[in-house]
Amino acid sequence: MIARTFTDDGLREFRVWLAAARRDATLELPGILEDDRLAKILDPSVVVEPVRLPTKRDAASYLRRALAPLPEDDVAKDAGLWTWLSLFFFDEVCPRRDGRRRVRNDYYYVFEPDNPRHYYRHLLFVSWNVRRLARGHDRLFLDTPLWRLDQASEKVMSKLYLTRIPCIFEVIDRLYWDPARGRVRAGVLNPWPGSPGDLTNRLPLRIRQLEKTYDLVSLGADRLLELLGDEFRPPGTPPSV
Repeated sequence: MIARTFTDDGLREFRVWLAAARRDATLELPGILEDDRLAKILDPSVVVEPVRLPTKRDAASYLRRALAPLPEDDVAKDAGLWTWLSLFFFDEVCPRRDGRRRVRNDYYYVFEPDNPRHYYRHLLFVSWNVRRLARGHDRLFLDTPLWRLDQASEKVMSKLYLTRIPCIFEVIDRLYWDPARGRVRAGVLNPWPGSPGDLTNRLPLRIRQLEKTYDLVSLGADRLLELLGDEFRPPGTPPSV
C-alpha cells in the first residue's frame, strides 16, 4: 500500500475510533487508510507492507528503509504520517490477545510532534528516532517489544538536552549495558534514593552541570565519560587518578 498522511479530519477520525476501542476491546479497525478525504499520498514511491514488527528494532529497520525517499526532517515532524502508520501497523503496536485489544492513551498511536510531553511516547516514531540518533548504539532501546514504551526510551528520549549530544548514546551504551546478561544493567532505571551513576536521575543531573562549563555537543564519548567522573565509571574500568 502507498503510504499516506492523515489530514486534520483523518487525525480526528482516528482519535474517535481509539476512544470507541477503549470502550469495546473487540472493535474492528476503521477503514480510513485509503480514504482520500482523510489521508493524502505523500510520495507514490513510499510503499508499506503488513509485515511483522515484534520489536522496536524491527520497526526502526523497516521504517528507515520504507521512508528513505522522504526528507528526514519532514518525516520527523509529520503528525499525519506517523499516525497513519500507527493505524496501518495497529496489530503490531496494539496486538490482540484472545480477540481483544488493550488500547492505551492516544499519544502511543497519534503523533504530536510539538507536544514535549507526548511526542517521544509514539511507539513507531520513537523506534525510528532512536535508530536515527543513536548511530548503532541502540541496544538499550530497540531490543524491546514494540507495543510498549520501555523505560530507557522514555527516560532518555524525553530530554532534548541529552539527545542533542552526538556521543550520548555511545556513552549510555558503555555505562548501562550488561554484556554478560545481554540487557540493561540492574538498578539503573529504577534506582533507590541516592543510587550513584544511574540513568534515570544522576546522569541527567550531571549532564546539566557539565553543560554549564563545556560544549558537550563537540565531545567524543571518551572525553564525556572522563568528565562525568568516577560515579559513572563503566564497569570493570579503574577509577581515575
